[in-house]
Amino acid sequence: MNQLNFIETFVLGAATIAAIYHLVLFIQQRDKFLAYYSAYLFSLATYIGFKLWSNNYDPFAPTDNVWYYVLEEVLQVCMVTVYDLFAAVTLEVVEKKSIVRNLMYVFFAFSTISIVYHIYGAMLNGAGVKSVEEYALSRVSLVGIATVALLFAWRIRSTTFQRTIIVGSLVYDFSGLLSIISFVYDTEIFGLKGVEPYLIGCLVDIIIFSSALGYRLKTIADQKNELLKKEIDARLAIENTRMRIAIDLHDDVGSVLSSMSIYSEAAKKSISEKNVDKASALLEQIGLNARETMSTMSDIVWTINPLNDTGAKLFNRMEAFASGIFSSMDVNFTFDADRSLVGTSFEMPVRQNIYYIFKEAITNCAKHSGASAVSVKFTKNDSFFVMVISENGNEFDGDKDYQGNGLKNMRHRAQAAGGTLSIERIGLETVITFKTGIEQSYKENSDTKFKRK
Repeated sequence: MNQLNFIETFVLGAATIAAIYHLVLFIQQRDKFLAYYSAYLFSLATYIGFKLWSNNYDPFAPTDNVWYYVLEEVLQVCMVTVYDLFAAVTLEVVEKKSIVRNLMYVFFAFSTISIVYHIYGAMLNGAGVKSVEEYALSRVSLVGIATVALLFAWRIRSTTFQRTIIVGSLVYDFSGLLSIISFVYDTEIFGLKGVEPYLIGCLVDIIIFSSALGYRLKTIADQKNELLKKEIDARLAIENTRMRIAIDLHDDVGSVLSSMSIYSEAAKKSISEKNVDKASALLEQIGLNARETMSTMSDIVWTINPLNDTGAKLFNRMEAFASGIFSSMDVNFTFDADRSLVGTSFEMPVRQNIYYIFKEAITNCAKHSGASAVSVKFTKNDSFFVMVISENGNEFDGDKDYQGNGLKNMRHRAQAAGGTLSIERIGLETVITFKTGIEQSYKENSDTKFKRK
């Protein structure tokens, strides 16, 4: 077996196996570029099979066999055209208008003209010897158009997978150019002659594409694993939130209801003793506890409602809460939310912790600081959500353990949200800063506006 037959047989086997493999992958994954690549590999195997069957028919040698003369041109041009179609689909340049797509159409048109012209000549004049000039013009034109298109595609495609495909296609074109030079000048290049450089290029391209496909499949698997991990984390977060809600209901609401029961018994006793003032005070306390319980239940119901996941609703509720408190205290209150956060979707656990930290901070400020001005600002710094609350009240030492000020609860919620909480005195202001990393999920409507109440 000579060198050419050995290379043809080896590449034929590799192309056939690769074609079947990629066809099976297409059936499993339904990625259309796999179907196009499989079609190219079958066309390559068909072309090589023809070369072996025809005992390597030479288009530059005299022949009376019209089928050899026609099939050599048709199979070769069709094979290159299918490969070009595969590259166009994989690089996603066939759907949007671009210079690359226009070049692809020119390539397809030139291929069609070349085949039609060749068949017309065979029917008109019969089999013959292909002109070297005609062969060089048709092949160099096809390779040149495809190479220019690939260079333009490199500028608009930046993923590792697609750029690897471009590299493989350039290798494919370069090997084809070497074969053209070898045919035209009847010479060896790197010990290879005629169609041999092209076949070696086809083999290298198969290896490059298979490597790119392996990388892509690994990337997809990693992404699926990451999504699965996030889904599991989200479910755990929801379960933890449910547990915290159950604990809150048991501790806060349960204790308040118990105290209301005790107060009501004491009030009944005071009434029976005709102690009106004591009974009135106890009933007032019952009313206060009832309102606090209603507020707590309202917050819990609001935070677990998925319809309130948007930043706009979160900020509206927080501003309404703070405005309601400060409006009756003659406090200059300002509230500002970064526009990029307004259309953001906050997962329930994150939204719940943000709201409760904010509510605790505002309540503490109203009760203990004696501030005349309070400002709240929400920003997005890279992938972080940042909440800054500033007030000009009494000097405050955040490192001390103030009884009843809720700092432990705020720090616990900050930790639960995977964030950090700092309280520091800057000049004449006390600044509370909460920062956490959040997954941003922007709505399609970028014109969503934050409506102040």
